[in-house]
Amino acid sequence: MCCPGHGDPVSHLEELRQELTGRGWITRLLDPEGRRPALFVQNPDPQVTALNDHVLVAPLPGGGCWFWWPWASRIAPAGEVTRAADRVTHVLGSAAAG
Repeated sequence: MCCPGHGDPVSHLEELRQELTGRGWITRLLDPEGRRPALFVQNPDPQVTALNDHVLVAPLPGGGCWFWWPWASRIAPAGEVTRAADRVTHVLGSAAAG
């Protein structure tokens, strides 16, 4: 699914991948043919590698392009990569890291 007038999902996911990788997080961009692209994000702490999930990009009904969790919960607007990375690392962060 694309975000008309807001760029393509893969480029938004790549920006988020770069931001998260720069923070030390494990990421992998997934772009399988015929399926929606996604960014796999994993907590870098070896004791909590189960803290991981996928991030998607899709339009918000009524306008705008957003990063989403797979359970259809918004993360942040696609243009706000730092905000999205903050939210992802907060949700997937370990209690031991804080």
